[in-house]
Amino acid sequence: MKTERASVAKIGDKVTLKIPSAGEVTATIEYIGQEEDETRILVFKITEHVEELVEYREIPIEVIWWNFEGLKISNLAVLEENDLSYVERSKAGYIEKIYIKVLRQNDTYSIVENYTNQELEQLGFDEEFTHNRKQLNLYDEILLH
Repeated sequence: MKTERASVAKIGDKVTLKIPSAGEVTATIEYIGQEEDETRILVFKITEHVEELVEYREIPIEVIWWNFEGLKISNLAVLEENDLSYVERSKAGYIEKIYIKVLRQNDTYSIVENYTNQELEQLGFDEEFTHNRKQLNLYDEILLH
């Protein structure tokens, strides 16, 4: 592999392999070899659906380095205040500040989710704020900055 993610992979990292005949299986990186042209050879250890793989001499496999579920929003909408991320939502002409947890981010988009009441209380918000808090939902109209 010559990907950026493969270049920083370490032995023991857990990944998901997408195999056409078996679906998605969990794997662990057991060995990493380095070629002269900056290609890395990764050896994965799997324990599920092995019998389906031995039937083939060659099979295409897709490596899924990370997997998060949440809302995908533009980085232009994510703002910072006191080390907390938030977005501004326009609802009925009013602008509301909604605190969000950024799970994963690349150059363009962020995968985010709402904080739970317990997480907001741990961050120092009072019970009244957590009880009346706003949440980001699918199809909300958020402002880009």
